[in-house]
Amino acid sequence: SETGETQWERPTILVDDGDISKQPERGEGATGNAASQDDDGQGIEDKEEDEPTLDAAAVAEQFLQGQDAIMEDSVLEQIATLINELGNVAGKKAQQYLVQGYQGDTAMCGLMGLWLAELKASRAQPKRASAASANDVHANDVFQEGADAARDVVESVVNRLARERFTTNGGDAIMKLTKKQAAFVDEMIKSDRWRKMLIDLSASNKDSKLFMYCLQTISNLGYHREIANRIDQSDYFGVFNSLLRSELSVVGKLAVAGYDGYKADDAPGGNASASLASGQIETLTADLRRTCTATSYTYLYAMVVLQELINDSNESNDASLQKACWKWERLREELEEEMMKPVSAGTTFQRKRRIDVALAMSDLVQRQRRRLDPTSDDAGNHSPVPSNIAQKNNLADALDSAIVVMLTKSSLGNQVDKDMAENILKFAYSGSTERIGDLLIKHPFAITTLLHNLFGTKRIRQLETRLKCARLIALAVTAAERAARSQQEGITVSNEDSLYQIVLKGSQLCEQVENMVSFTAIDSVEEGQETSAGRQLSAMCIKYPVIAQGALIWAKELASNPDFVTTAAYPTLAPCILCLVRIISLHHPLARPAALEVSLIFISHSNSDISHQKMESIKEQCLRLMLLLSAQGLCIEVISAVKDKLRKNGSSELDSALIRYFVSGLLDTVQPPLTVPFCNAFCGLLVESQCLDALKSQHFEQGRRAQIIRLINEIENQAGGEGNGARFWSDARPILSTVKSV
Repeated sequence: SETGETQWERPTILVDDGDISKQPERGEGATGNAASQDDDGQGIEDKEEDEPTLDAAAVAEQFLQGQDAIMEDSVLEQIATLINELGNVAGKKAQQYLVQGYQGDTAMCGLMGLWLAELKASRAQPKRASAASANDVHANDVFQEGADAARDVVESVVNRLARERFTTNGGDAIMKLTKKQAAFVDEMIKSDRWRKMLIDLSASNKDSKLFMYCLQTISNLGYHREIANRIDQSDYFGVFNSLLRSELSVVGKLAVAGYDGYKADDAPGGNASASLASGQIETLTADLRRTCTATSYTYLYAMVVLQELINDSNESNDASLQKACWKWERLREELEEEMMKPVSAGTTFQRKRRIDVALAMSDLVQRQRRRLDPTSDDAGNHSPVPSNIAQKNNLADALDSAIVVMLTKSSLGNQVDKDMAENILKFAYSGSTERIGDLLIKHPFAITTLLHNLFGTKRIRQLETRLKCARLIALAVTAAERAARSQQEGITVSNEDSLYQIVLKGSQLCEQVENMVSFTAIDSVEEGQETSAGRQLSAMCIKYPVIAQGALIWAKELASNPDFVTTAAYPTLAPCILCLVRIISLHHPLARPAALEVSLIFISHSNSDISHQKMESIKEQCLRLMLLLSAQGLCIEVISAVKDKLRKNGSSELDSALIRYFVSGLLDTVQPPLTVPFCNAFCGLLVESQCLDALKSQHFEQGRRAQIIRLINEIENQAGGEGNGARFWSDARPILSTVKSV
């Protein structure tokens, strides 16, 4: 229409150049006058006398002559206006205009979508026909699945076009529209499908006012999990603050009352968050680590907020808050460790800057700057410094500085040398060794650094330095045991002198078996000198958690070395290492995530010089270890890891035979009743294309297929139930429908 009359309630997107056609401004001729109407339909008087005006009949005719005018919401109003102005002849003219201007693009798109939905439904109908009588599956349910698949196709096309053709000017033009004209933006924000696209576009168009508004609105509505899963919020402080406040409160609620503490009313729309309903607390903490350590200011702000929460919880008399306090303390330690972790990206100056920011918030630096008692660990301490502890203050400052130096150099990739360890141990000459251990356990990265220097493949060679590192580790272990004994009876504190000798011996045994062709790993606590190195190492890993942690570090570093898989000892040494890792996972629950990491590294190994049968045997041993870990509480993590392997690397690491081997073992392990996290993870694994091909193969036993069907039916029965847990199952139903369709 050349009149400029608004045909759509939303602005038109021009496909050619990606810009958004704007409505003419008032005062730009006849078109502007026609478009400038108030809510009551009355035109705004033209301010310039030389511009002609159009009567109501002409405006209606111009509207009806437009392309696809019959699709417009106001078409009936325009026809009524034309009839009122022209009388009976207007009906025939309106019909002629609508027929001539009809192109039917919208109708054709809708018809094509309907065809796609019916095609998808017709493919799924035969597969579900047999189960229809038992599960009362209606044709509408099948068609709805097909409609969802068609929507996915349309969504992918629109997302691609939006990324390719969106311009900042076009987004700014939308922000200039009236609230009624831009109402479609709020509708997109409320939609689960289009909200993801808006979040993704906001990450690639950070200077767009439109997406800044969209992201802030999405955050205000409470969809923090979706934002955290898709983009980095460090560029939007308001969004980051809302996310941090929401996620920390969720962590506290989960710690105090479990999933029952996270009510459905707390989530957007009255439904539990998908990831939290699935029990993915690890995903939540991983997103927090990534977001809070993205920049300096997000890290500083997050650490201050966590410290305030911890202080308030400690001052409170509410015992239930202590559980939340433990979670927040652990999260604070993880954030510091994430900032201190050595990274290869960036320049040396950038890495040093990151380390300085992490240490600036540490009590190791802040304690020396206090004008009151620097020896106090309490940030709110207000007691004056007695004159008789001045010397102790100097010793405490020297100890803090020595630990800071060790952390800084270790983060930059340097080994712990003799002087670093000696400067830390100097405090024991005039002070207490307990304070050294207490400071080390407050900074887990320091202990990890010492273990890497003792047990890792790039271990320290000088015996004197190794003795000092072993002594520092022993001090940390005894400090941890003292802290645990204060909260639970029956815990004994190890002897410091004997413990550091054990730590040193454990590191030497790891070095010894590394140079062997194979060793014996057995689930026994025999430590006699006459036993082999493998038996001694196994017994020490069972009795001492610190040795088990060091052995896992050694195994991970050795397996990560690309040269290890090409050595002649690999075919015989790899099964021994995996056996040792299995023994550690049986006796030390907290070491199981690290054991999973080691097994995933071995699965990724490939060597054409080794027979296919031998490599398959090693990978089957890895899968057996993973199945054991799934039975020990890491079922969700194991299935998710296998699924990620299939998505990223495909058949290069896990072929069809190994997939069938894993699924068969999983079916033998799993027994009802089933949880929502397991159902989401298991169904997500089944819909992977490579997994589908492996399970549809004739090599997969028919009895195993029957087991999968029974398991899916059990999941469907639990998902269809009612009760307090029904709100969690709502997020599992979409993936369940997808599994049943294939």
